[in-house]
Amino acid sequence: MKKQKFLNTLIALTALVATWGAFTYYDKHKGSEKSPVETSNQEKILSLDAQHIQSITFKPRDGDAFTCRREGGKWTITNPRQLGVDQGNFSGILNSLTTATVDQVADPNPANLKDFGLDPPSFTMEVTTDSKPQSFTLLLGDDTPTNGGLYAQVSGNPRVFTLASYLKSSLEKKLFDLRDRRALTLEAEHLQKIAVRYRGTSWTLEKNPEGVWDLALPPLVRADRFTVDGLVSQLRGLTMQSIPAEDKKKGGDYGLGSPELHLDLTGSDGTQTIVVGKKDKDSEHYFATNSALDPVFTLNSDFVTQFQKNQADLREKDLFSFSSYDVKKVEVVTPKGHWAFELQAGKWKQTAPKSKSMNSDKMDTFLTHLRDLRADSFPKGSNLADFGLAQPAYRFNIQFGEKHSTEIVEAAKSGEHVYARRSTDPLPSELSKTALDDVEKSLGEL
Repeated sequence: MKKQKFLNTLIALTALVATWGAFTYYDKHKGSEKSPVETSNQEKILSLDAQHIQSITFKPRDGDAFTCRREGGKWTITNPRQLGVDQGNFSGILNSLTTATVDQVADPNPANLKDFGLDPPSFTMEVTTDSKPQSFTLLLGDDTPTNGGLYAQVSGNPRVFTLASYLKSSLEKKLFDLRDRRALTLEAEHLQKIAVRYRGTSWTLEKNPEGVWDLALPPLVRADRFTVDGLVSQLRGLTMQSIPAEDKKKGGDYGLGSPELHLDLTGSDGTQTIVVGKKDKDSEHYFATNSALDPVFTLNSDFVTQFQKNQADLREKDLFSFSSYDVKKVEVVTPKGHWAFELQAGKWKQTAPKSKSMNSDKMDTFLTHLRDLRADSFPKGSNLADFGLAQPAYRFNIQFGEKHSTEIVEAAKSGEHVYARRSTDPLPSELSKTALDDVEKSLGEL
């Protein structure tokens, strides 16, 4: 029994000694954490307007240093090579640097900077200005034990202080983070022509004088605006995911000789060609180049699949584009006769073959069925007579909108096939064999 009590006492003493030792080590290693000095009035680490900063050299502890310099009102990377800078991203760094404030003074006269990860610092920013101070060096160290802050020091001042933790990611940047990573430097909104080739397939989109995209087969046919908008959006946000080679002329085997995808892009501000090679075996990215840019870069695989479309994917399938609530007049010709309808003082009237009031709900149903007319496929051939469209049995003339825009769709039945086209379309489309059934039924109910 006495032996057991002795063992319990020994264990308790051992635990107490271990705890005391741990606290002693912690106190020695991070002694400044015990009684940090509070600062007042949110002291800025660099009390200077961002416009006075002329250059910043970024020096990571592990990695290559690089310098950004203000030139002609814009920032550019000048060392180790001349490169464009993402101006928006860099503005964020300037804002963080000139608004950062001291949270606490961890140690006014530290005995050992290694305790704070400042000997050597994990990251150094060397700043030059056209004002006072003319030079400023910020040293960034380790995270605080609670990860709620970041140790830092300004060169020339021995004190160690803490900064808000978010400044770590805001200030510690690599060259790739700040360089201009646009894979297309043409303005997407100014594009006039997109020509694509892949795996023996090719297609070209051209913007017409009205600013609407057409698909050049040839001839020019209406392109699906939602699909094209998606492609333009892909180009607008196209960024390099990595840069395996800074000079494409010295590049290795990236599959660019037998490209997966080839894009010729023409805009009001120039032309550029993007060539997409093989997939990187270490990622889901594809190697690519731009005729106007130096490096070999990589792109997301989604970009490649988005442009691997066939012509049918790109053609407009809706025959009408009007909104039912916006229709003013309707003229209909079918094998059973001719009718005309007009919206007068907010109410629908039949004006031909005789005048009478119409049921608004039934008229809305009829317009909805017309609006739903949509191509299922696009048959080969351009001779309209082969599809019954030289003298079509059906003709729907819709006037809509404040500008009284007009859309005319002609249709014909040929056996079990139904063909149709908008009057401005040079080529026909094929609809489902029952496509006109709901139109004729709702017309009959009128």
